[in-house]
Amino acid sequence: VFRPALFKLESLKHVEDNILVKRKQYFAKLPQTAAQDYKIMFILLSSAFSTSISNTGPEHKVWPFDFGAGIDGQRELRKGTSWLSWYILAQGPDLFWQQWWSLPHDDPATRNYIRDRAIEAFANTPEKLSDHQRPLARNFQEFVNVCARLSSEFDQSNPVRYFSQYAEHRLRRREAGLPPATEILGHVPFMVNFRCPEEIVKRHEAVEQERNISRVSQPR
Repeated sequence: VFRPALFKLESLKHVEDNILVKRKQYFAKLPQTAAQDYKIMFILLSSAFSTSISNTGPEHKVWPFDFGAGIDGQRELRKGTSWLSWYILAQGPDLFWQQWWSLPHDDPATRNYIRDRAIEAFANTPEKLSDHQRPLARNFQEFVNVCARLSSEFDQSNPVRYFSQYAEHRLRRREAGLPPATEILGHVPFMVNFRCPEEIVKRHEAVEQERNISRVSQPR
């Protein structure tokens, strides 16, 4: 029995599979340094996606793409295990160009352009298709790791060393008596903010409660 909906779904899956093949074929032709540059770019890009403890309230939307409401969203994004990894690959740099440059920076309707576009796209994607897209993103990131010759998980998905280098540079300027670099992009809405997962909020509240009890019980 011919089922149009199933045929359409399988056709879309086939398209995604072919796109993955083409991406890997293209990437395999690049020099190792280009693969490493891409990896650094994706790692640093992931740091813009935040589920900070300060992101609470109705103005912050829940991370809907994967299990856990983004409790480990940044790392999953870097590793390629989040659906959002696939979405960024599919959309390309235009997504960030719009929020960071093209759209009005002071307009509340566009400050969360990346987040809102991603949520809308995910909501309009059939679950069986998004479940197919997610491992494709992981497959591609693993291929990038091979091309970039990254062996450890730390090398593959940890951005700490890059931010550490920046911090060390700022420290050297201060030690040399130089003024700090002028910040000229403070108005740009770099962050892609999602609501802090409820589990993290509860943990934070419990820790704060313990601290308050400890302060009260200390002798004066």
